[in-house]
Amino acid sequence: MSSHHSFTFRPAARVAALLLTSVLAACAGQGARQDKDAANLPADPNALVLGAEMALQRGQYLEASQAYLRAAQAANDEELAEQATRVAHEHRQWTVVQAAAERWLELNHTNEEARRFAAFAALHLYRINTAAEHLGTLLDTAFINPQAGFLALLPQLADEGTPSGVTAVLRQLVVKYPEVTEAHYALAQAASQSDNLKLAMEHARKARELGPYWAPAGLLLARMQMLTGDADGALVTAKQVLEQDNQDSHRLEYALMLMQAGKEEEGRKELNALATSESTGTVVERALADIDFQLGNRDSAAQRFSNLVSSGRFVYESLFYLGAIAEGRDSLEDASQIYGRVTGGEFAMAAQTRLARIKAKQEGLEAGLKHLEEFGATRPQYRIDTIISRANLLSSNGDKAGALALLDQALKVYPDAVELRFARIFQLESSDKVDEAITDLRKLVADRPNDPTATNALGYTLVDRTRHHKEGLDLIEQALAETPDNGAVLDSMGWALHRVGRHEDALNYLEQAKRRINDPEVELHLGEVLLALDRKSDALDVWKKASERYPENDELKQRLEKLN
Repeated sequence: MSSHHSFTFRPAARVAALLLTSVLAACAGQGARQDKDAANLPADPNALVLGAEMALQRGQYLEASQAYLRAAQAANDEELAEQATRVAHEHRQWTVVQAAAERWLELNHTNEEARRFAAFAALHLYRINTAAEHLGTLLDTAFINPQAGFLALLPQLADEGTPSGVTAVLRQLVVKYPEVTEAHYALAQAASQSDNLKLAMEHARKARELGPYWAPAGLLLARMQMLTGDADGALVTAKQVLEQDNQDSHRLEYALMLMQAGKEEEGRKELNALATSESTGTVVERALADIDFQLGNRDSAAQRFSNLVSSGRFVYESLFYLGAIAEGRDSLEDASQIYGRVTGGEFAMAAQTRLARIKAKQEGLEAGLKHLEEFGATRPQYRIDTIISRANLLSSNGDKAGALALLDQALKVYPDAVELRFARIFQLESSDKVDEAITDLRKLVADRPNDPTATNALGYTLVDRTRHHKEGLDLIEQALAETPDNGAVLDSMGWALHRVGRHEDALNYLEQAKRRINDPEVELHLGEVLLALDRKSDALDVWKKASERYPENDELKQRLEKLN
């Protein structure tokens, strides 16, 4: 048990705790059954806490979190409510986090940390109104002013929620703070991440209007102009920012915009001028490394990424790309060694998944699975991701039943993990268990109303695997309204229109999708629509080029063989 809360254990409580331990052991592996299990727990807080600690030691994270919550609800102890909240948060039990944080707020309604936990848990559960209510209170009370609050909360929201969820919350908060520059800035950032460029542009313009001399607003507007195809306008706006505030970091962003606008010579000139700057030198090196990598200049990219590793900046990112370069050269031993060093940050799971794939290829499937399991066991923040990677590795090696069994077991431990729910649905669909996949998708949409990812997934499955084309099309239209520039949703829309016989309209959406994302599924759909329009040679051209880009895609090979 953690030592910092105020409970002491009496002999009677120890007996009760041992009984609780037996109950927890008996119910392990029998599903969440949250309400029923919670009702059977003893009411003595001391027993509950001891039992929770024992459950934690056995990896029974749901049962432990529930026991801590019951203890917090049975005692008027703020410290215990805090402990219950933190334990549940650490183990991603979002329903319990929200309940524990609400209990914490009952005991101390001004506690900012409790309110933050409540807001973030609601965001994970896609309870947008609840999240917005808590965040609105924080903006009123927890910061010097709402302006500072929006800037402080934005990166935290991005870490805790999906882009569409964060956008939905910020849309509500902007209504409350219509004249706050930073509110519109935050919403524009989130809308851009959720692929709603019209909304992002609208609020980037408003932020610039309210804060004409605030450089971040000007640069954000320039980025939105660039993303929406107005390269000349973007450069003008960025230049105006530089005239007001000529910081090296702003010049760097302008240089990258020049590159993006096709003015490569000017952009490289600006970048080279900034390369010796103490504040931007390593950032410039990172940008040039990324440009070289994207252009296929692997030797130059490798040298730059190696320089970054030596400098101690962007280390995990640089190692990941060095590993990818080695893997691309079939230097699998080097790639494995490099990937193994990426143990933190946003590239960790991608690196460890690639390493596991190499191990499975060289040493057998069990070696790859074991690697992922060991990595997740020592790093709780990646535990769910490693489970999904293990399931994908099983499935890609022909063991779809094993993948489903693994995900079923994981959902008993992490019933609120939407990533696991999506992964299980994908495995069901790919195993031709379409009815079960649709049942789970309907439940997901009910649990997360207006979540475009869930709505689109259900709509696409109905369109692609059933005869419910009209219902599927309606759902995809709903998703597209929330995220109109999302490549996956545009692809779904194109495929849905094709399935209802509107081939010309379908072609428009699929061409948009192809510009947004690189995905063989889009190419497959595009070819099918071209065939429906009697454009066989164009379909053949699309599939030939796609097959060159995705040589391991069997569906493309089959389509080409059939067409030839």
